Amino acid sequence: MQARRRMRLPTHGSETASGEYPDGLRNRPVAFRLARSRSLLLAATASLGAAAAPAAAQVPPDEAWRTLETEHFRITFPAHLGDLAARTGVVAERAHEALSAGFRAGPGGTIDIVLTDHVDVSNGYARYSPSNRVVLYARPPPDHLALGYFDDWLEQLVVHELAHVFHLDYTGWFGRFFRVLFGRMPWPGSVLAFPGSNVPGWVIEGLATWYESALTSGGRVHGTYHEMVLRTAALEGRFESLGTAGGYSPQWPAGGRRYVYGSLFFEHLLDKHGHEAMARLVEEVARNGGLPRRVLDDVSLTSEWNAWRNEMRARVERLDDELAAFGPVTEPEALTNGARQALHPAVSPDGGRLVYVRSDGRSDPRLVAMPAAGGDGSTLARTNHLTRFDFLPGGGIVFSQREFTDRYRHYSDIHVLDSGGTVRRVTEGARVAAPSAGPGGSRAVAVMELGGTNGLVRVNLGNGTLEEIVAPAADTYWAWPAVSPDGRWIAASRWAEGRHDVVVLDADGRLVHAVTRDRALDMAPAWSADGRHLVWSSDRTGIPNVLAVEVDPRTGAAGPPRLLTNVRTGAAFPSVDPAGEWLYFSGYHVDGWEIERVPFAPGRAPPAPEPAARFDDGIAHAVPVGALAGDAPATSAHDDAPAATAADVAANPGPDDAA
Repeated sequence: MQARRRMRLPTHGSETASGEYPDGLRNRPVAFRLARSRSLLLAATASLGAAAAPAAAQVPPDEAWRTLETEHFRITFPAHLGDLAARTGVVAERAHEALSAGFRAGPGGTIDIVLTDHVDVSNGYARYSPSNRVVLYARPPPDHLALGYFDDWLEQLVVHELAHVFHLDYTGWFGRFFRVLFGRMPWPGSVLAFPGSNVPGWVIEGLATWYESALTSGGRVHGTYHEMVLRTAALEGRFESLGTAGGYSPQWPAGGRRYVYGSLFFEHLLDKHGHEAMARLVEEVARNGGLPRRVLDDVSLTSEWNAWRNEMRARVERLDDELAAFGPVTEPEALTNGARQALHPAVSPDGGRLVYVRSDGRSDPRLVAMPAAGGDGSTLARTNHLTRFDFLPGGGIVFSQREFTDRYRHYSDIHVLDSGGTVRRVTEGARVAAPSAGPGGSRAVAVMELGGTNGLVRVNLGNGTLEEIVAPAADTYWAWPAVSPDGRWIAASRWAEGRHDVVVLDADGRLVHAVTRDRALDMAPAWSADGRHLVWSSDRTGIPNVLAVEVDPRTGAAGPPRLLTNVRTGAAFPSVDPAGEWLYFSGYHVDGWEIERVPFAPGRAPPAPEPAARFDDGIAHAVPVGALAGDAPATSAHDDAPAATAADVAANPGPDDAA
């Protein structure tokens, strides 16, 4: 998450993470003590949507809160998350050991962790005041372009937030003196006691994002999203300066720039100066009370930044030659300009309008309709965040958005927009999202969240009842379901065993065909109107592009994939118009995502290349949920469980603004 820095509530966080650690750490025994929570629940700051209005809420005091203790951590969690809390204890202890060995000694005393599941966002944050503490949101991110490259989302998230704690707690004798005088409570001179907070945002978030990748086999440094942002900035002439890379400017990529630029600049620096240089940097910050002009081997950060920027510019000059190996470079037709975030384009069944989700940073996110060939758009409905939608017979639209179900919980629910412009809420607190309507329009398949995992359900759009299609399971996650035009098949993105693939299920949720099987991110499948082709976005070339396969309508089996786009920047969220003439998608640019299109011609498209060598790494195996059931049995709720203390939830940039 993008940390919203406030003097009273110093917070640093990210949207999630995962991975593998050095040999010997995974099987190290961890002793647990499970008890009722007797301590105050930590204050929580959640990301409730990129453009949603700021909202205040509390971590729910009506949960049956429990506490689990390990050598270095005190984990507070609702009783129903007992297995996930035990898993958190394992990954937190080995993250502590890995950071102590690869970064610097950890802080003294117990670190508090709150594991909560009261908001349907993938996020987390860390604070150093009034104590070292971390809050984790129990939602995996299989639907996120930036965060989707993981082997264990919980582990990656813990590493990222714990790296913040290791970094921000460190101080020299001067800082220790001020902590003796004033403690850890926030005050105007807190930067004297916590010099790590007195550095640009790219240092704070870049450091944690670099460690989430260096100490795991996933992470954003290893993924393609951050590369896409920097490559596009170099191509289109707006590569950030050292002075602007840590800012929160609303200009794209907004608060995400500190994660993107920070993590990959650290990758450049530490490749050159050695990984141990990170600890030296933190020590110099503590001695100077901030980031000095010359660091590490007495080099100027400005000169290092300029050299890195020049390297990036030199790389993109060779880009067209590299892309020629896959076929002609795609030159899309742009249909929007200045949309900032224009996602999920789809042409209505009658071919009369192109609908997409827009968040331009000047008004609420909304569903927008425009002519299929481009032109002025009009707002169909305002939404709470960047939603996924589908068309219904008669001109209606089904979509999902997050709403407060009570004073504390912020869950996704299904809504229907009728042809007259009226929005009707279908479900209440069902935690269902990303709906895809069946051919009759009376039901939709959607993803249902459930305490650290998810599954697929069928939603009755008349009365909101749910029918389970794919039961939630530990360490298998679903995203972007798409019902075929005849209702016979369901395509979806499925994360399992470290792979994020497109699969085809039958209408009852049984696996029919795995369209892909590799470590590339294969996301957001969509059917052509005749049901013969399936399109989706994949970064198998190192750049997000659109792929397609021909599907046998009788068996659901897919043929070999074709590369429909070969762009320089990135392409995602594809769809085919009803006539089968145009492929629409969200194209990435330096100002964000715009709607673009190219002719849909899968028969003339070149074969998709095999996934790049970067995706050949071995698959890590996460600690399974419930693996420690014998050591830390889950407890049932008790009516007399102590209530948690209240804390404001500040709105922060959400998944599509965060890196």
